[in-house]
Amino acid sequence: LEIETGIGTMPYTVKQVATMSGVSVRTLHFYDEVGLLKPAFYGDNGYRFYEQAQLLMLQQILFYREVGFDLYQIKQTLARGDFEKAAALRSHREVLQKNIDRMRKLMETIDRTITHLDGTKKMEDKDMFAGFSVGAGEDRFNEHIKLGDEPNDCKVSSQDTNGAMCVFEFTGMGGGPRHLHYEQDEWVYVVNGEFQFEVGDEKRHVGRGESIFLPRNVRHGWASADGKPGQIINVYQPAGNMEHFFRELGKYQNGPRVHEVPSREEISKLFTDHGMNMVGPPLLGEWKVDESGRITQIA
Repeated sequence: LEIETGIGTMPYTVKQVATMSGVSVRTLHFYDEVGLLKPAFYGDNGYRFYEQAQLLMLQQILFYREVGFDLYQIKQTLARGDFEKAAALRSHREVLQKNIDRMRKLMETIDRTITHLDGTKKMEDKDMFAGFSVGAGEDRFNEHIKLGDEPNDCKVSSQDTNGAMCVFEFTGMGGGPRHLHYEQDEWVYVVNGEFQFEVGDEKRHVGRGESIFLPRNVRHGWASADGKPGQIINVYQPAGNMEHFFRELGKYQNGPRVHEVPSREEISKLFTDHGMNMVGPPLLGEWKVDESGRITQIA
């Protein structure tokens, strides 16, 4: 099969795409089987053939894999009717640039530490930790994910702890669906505000400076107790897929709340795919399931 250089004018075989992209033939076959990346067409002999549109889609898949999305998240994202490749590329570039900036800062810290240990140039003790701290109002990866319009900043990532734990700082009213974690314990510390918690059949009021432990496999939910936004520190142990989960929820910024967009089955699957079970409506407000299966707030 002859292929012109530059922009392809002839279809590529699966082997040629594998060589070009570094993705194995077996993986490309798997992407086809799960509906993530279908070939442009199949030959009479059953061979897969790809054109530029499929190459661009494979590029998007690899970018999303690079920033930590799982295959389910990638498939859901690419299938959205409002997905635009150019806008996605700009978003990828922004994330990569932030990571580059952080890596550059860490490399500078390493270089200064080396010169310090070599006796070439002394450094202050506090400078040994440049690049590791997360400032007030900042996010671990500068993502600034919001749940609705409420900030949920990652302070310690699963990447920092080899999956042992992750920590978030949430500011807002709360109000997510009642749920339970299959394999994670959760600990919440209230920095500011008043919150109402439901843990199993028990209801607890938790105020500033107080904390509460939410064991795995126990139904729980929480929301503001006084109608005012508050601030909490939320710890998950082990980290599980919570970062991916919040990134997925963060796609519903500046619009209807996530509960009001997917059907109940779709949002339930979102919880299940990230190690949780959605077991009831949010504590905050009154909700109903409409004829299309979407959960809407009525009060």
